Amino acid sequence: MKKLFCIALVLFSMQGYSQLLTISWEEKPELHTIKNASFLKESAIVIREDIQMELVPKGKDDIMFMKRIHRIIRVNDEKGIEMYNKIKIGYSKEQPIISVKARTITSTGKVIALSADAFKDLTDEQGNMDKIFAMEGVEKGAEIEYIVFQEQRFSSFGTEYMQDAVPTIENNFELITPSALIFELKSYNQVKVEKDSVFEEKNHVLAHSENLIGLEEEKYASYLPHFARIEYVFTYNLNAKGRGIRIYTWDGIAKTIYTSYSQFTDKEKKAVKKLLEDNKEFAACNGNKEKIAWIENFVKTTFVQQEYVADENASNIDFILKNKVTNESGIKNLFALLFTVQNITYEMGYTISRFTKEFDYNFVNADNLKECMFYFPDTKQYLAPNEPFYRTPFIPPTWCGNQSFFCKTLHLGDIITASAENRKIPEMAPELSYHNHEVSVTFNTAMDTSIIQIANEFKGYNAIDVMPIFVFLEKEKRDEATKDVLRTSQKDEKIDNFKYENNDYKSFMMGKPLRVSATIHATNNIEKAGNKYLFKIGELIGRQEEMYQEKERKFDLEIPNAHQYARHIKVTIPAGYKVNNVDKLKMNVLANVDGRESCKFVSDYTLTGNILEVNVFEIYHETFTAKKEYDTYKKVINASADFNKIVVVLEKL
Repeated sequence: MKKLFCIALVLFSMQGYSQLLTISWEEKPELHTIKNASFLKESAIVIREDIQMELVPKGKDDIMFMKRIHRIIRVNDEKGIEMYNKIKIGYSKEQPIISVKARTITSTGKVIALSADAFKDLTDEQGNMDKIFAMEGVEKGAEIEYIVFQEQRFSSFGTEYMQDAVPTIENNFELITPSALIFELKSYNQVKVEKDSVFEEKNHVLAHSENLIGLEEEKYASYLPHFARIEYVFTYNLNAKGRGIRIYTWDGIAKTIYTSYSQFTDKEKKAVKKLLEDNKEFAACNGNKEKIAWIENFVKTTFVQQEYVADENASNIDFILKNKVTNESGIKNLFALLFTVQNITYEMGYTISRFTKEFDYNFVNADNLKECMFYFPDTKQYLAPNEPFYRTPFIPPTWCGNQSFFCKTLHLGDIITASAENRKIPEMAPELSYHNHEVSVTFNTAMDTSIIQIANEFKGYNAIDVMPIFVFLEKEKRDEATKDVLRTSQKDEKIDNFKYENNDYKSFMMGKPLRVSATIHATNNIEKAGNKYLFKIGELIGRQEEMYQEKERKFDLEIPNAHQYARHIKVTIPAGYKVNNVDKLKMNVLANVDGRESCKFVSDYTLTGNILEVNVFEIYHETFTAKKEYDTYKKVINASADFNKIVVVLEKL
């Protein structure tokens, strides 16, 4: 609070208002000329977007950002009209919209401004608030223009995106602060940061991008990391003591985090120590690895984490132990204390999903510290304290492969402090995450139904994805959800005789695969053709996606985690029949990148007497594959879809 108060004093000593970007519209607007012919082929174009953030006083001793946005959008076809004829802007009570105005300039140049009653406020069931307004007179070739002023909380750091799903001709960002308060900007993906300037005793930092293509999501790719963006950080206060000392450093942040999660009272230590000692299961744990796993499961199944708890003491240990509910900070507090009283050495760290952005350790932006982890040097494993469905050593896969920030403790005599360390979070091997099928098929005497005994095994990330279904749902709902997991086709199938094994987190922690089995009575995978029957054997590997793309590929290929599938299919050929077309069951599609196997799909069969056995194996070794390898990678993905379509012929002898 002292830091904010000092900044506020600087702000209140300033007079006047100035900026280099002018957030206003022309009184007599004219339609813009679009010079880029390729942009005119798109459904809509952002002609210009200006984003201005100014640090201003709020009340007597507080500060805030006033965010001003000015957008002009051209719509070129019906899809573009549908995209932009209704505008929605999110806000909250703490970050209200101060003013908004909007207008349409039709293709003939007519200006239609919205009246004040056209702007509606809506709140959904989760409490999210939106300002919604429907534009009038929107037609092909029209331009939509609106200006929004919105209060935002002061933050010493942040991120602003400067690109859209449709092409952007020009985008400008300006950050305005008193000249004594210095912010640094760093640009990513075709954004240029201009040199700082001081104008009327205010510091202006500008960033600019132009002629950016629209970015559409692609299969097997990250999305947000490709957007043009700037990140900003408060670096110096020239009116404060130590004016030349950088406000934020990774080492400074490490010390703050360590202090926040290591200061416990003797009373708190005694309370959680008793909590553990009174538990017979914990007493039976051997070594730190078992203790860590037990503590994680205990906390995540005993204490409820909520985004907001209406009590200022919600993160205090006494409150947590008494009420069994807390917030994210409280859960981290509890874990840190439990490990501390058990003398389990740990390091606390943070990262961000690589599907959001790459962690740039060269720019001290605490906005990257989104996801918390504990690392245990003794076991070399990670734990995600705020992710209730994960268990060590698994943390969310999109954190892996990204850079991270960790607090390394330092012992200087009797003094313990912390310093920062940058490390890349390792990824899990594919064999640790799998979804396997064991399938046995017979036919009824009428040859109109296949009876499929199917067992699915899940391990690692594949188990984590489905485990909540089998742990938390009541039997009736669980069986219904299981049908969607086991179903071999889109059409209805009768599924019964459900059986669940290792469907609890203790089994997961012990490395046991989640196993789900049932009997499927399928009538849609066998068809009569004269004295022959067509059996859709390929569908027994489960539903598959195909990968086709009409437009040129823009992004590299990326998946959350390496993984594999093994399917064993056993079909009993009915007496008096032979099976044909089995050679199609042999496939071998392999992708090599730089001389190493990246992914593959292989299948083979044996036919012994009346038993047809098929083995299918599919593996993806890496989470990242360069765009230039797209065609090779696509062949492997599509191989499973091709196998899914294979039909064998049962012919009467």
